[in-house]
Amino acid sequence: MNILEKVAIEFPCRACGGRYEVTLKQVLLSQEMIHEGCPVQIVDECPPLVYSGLADQEIIQELQRVWMRLEEKARGDGGELRLRSG
Repeated sequence: MNILEKVAIEFPCRACGGRYEVTLKQVLLSQEMIHEGCPVQIVDECPPLVYSGLADQEIIQELQRVWMRLEEKARGDGGELRLRSG
């Protein structure tokens, strides 16, 4: 399981009052799309800027590494690591 696809940050929509989620995978992809030295500073000019600041890239990557280690350990013991709802 890709933990980054299962963990999301939920936000209220300022336009309609509903709620939407941004997965950690979307955040990480946004961070990877922004190249070093990119001159764009305005969100409207560069969609990746919208999500890139929602979480620290290093922390997201560490979560992914730890999750993978936990999955390997569980499988090694004959089990399966799962996320529980609620």
